[in-house]
Amino acid sequence: MQLIQSFASTTGTAPDADLLRTREEAAAWLHRAVLLPAEAGLTNSEHAALLRLRESIRDVLTAHAEGRHDAAAAARLTRALADGRLVLTVDQAGTVKLASAARASYPNLVAAFAVAIAAAAADGAWPEG
Repeated sequence: MQLIQSFASTTGTAPDADLLRTREEAAAWLHRAVLLPAEAGLTNSEHAALLRLRESIRDVLTAHAEGRHDAAAAARLTRALADGRLVLTVDQAGTVKLASAARASYPNLVAAFAVAIAAAAADGAWPEG
């Protein structure tokens, strides 16, 4: 849940406090979080999608904190996480994991958030209805 909370907290009240405000600032944050390879950056559309992902996570967490359901926020989060192209893998010992089937950097970082949310849900840390 730490990754999710850290990502959701990248925005502040002042516009210049947003750690993901520009593509370059977002890429720098993602590099520090080890979610984006050092040589990779973000396109304009990936940056916009990243901001939508963050806002949808914030909206879901806010709704839960306020004791309400927000079906629209949940739907936005579901759509944003679809970029992660998750698959279920099973190793020789039978251990099951979620992983990204994508080869590109952006879908892989989205998958990292999806996997973190799934792990938080399994641990009981992700808000449920």
